[in-house]
Amino acid sequence: MAITANFSSTESLSTPSQVTFTDTSTGSDGTLTVRHLYIQLANGSYLTESGESTTPTYTVWNYSDASITLDLISQSTTANCTVIWLAGSTPVTNKTILMIWDLYDYIFMFGLIQTQTSSPTIISDTNYYSNYLQMIVNVFSAETACTLMSDIYSSQASLNKNQYLINNQNLFF
Repeated sequence: MAITANFSSTESLSTPSQVTFTDTSTGSDGTLTVRHLYIQLANGSYLTESGESTTPTYTVWNYSDASITLDLISQSTTANCTVIWLAGSTPVTNKTILMIWDLYDYIFMFGLIQTQTSSPTIISDTNYYSNYLQMIVNVFSAETACTLMSDIYSSQASLNKNQYLINNQNLFF
């Protein structure tokens, strides 16, 4: 039975910078030897563990490894991920999936919840809840843009708004 290419990704709760890609393909192809993983950001750059590149750059993912964990991101990110399955140097099949990794935002918001528990008066700040709600709406918008609308730009723009709030938390929370 020929291979039906597919893959997924997850973030590590303990280390959200790490993204694990797992080959979830069905079927088989005895000629396959390697995969190339391209991660393209909304700004057009390609992402690897070495950082961003304006030229197409990929990570080699050995076919014998069902998954690969990469230390990729420093904030919530949306990216087009393309895996190319190769037999030697010959492409056999490929698949592109728009993915969102927004665990950084969720971890930050959980930190706000913990702060509310330990210091309940923080919610007395007149802007606290409106800023917290902005974060929630931005996460919802990013996830909706990615998963339902396949819109990398709107998704990343929403995550960037949250990153601004995170970077300037002393002003907003």
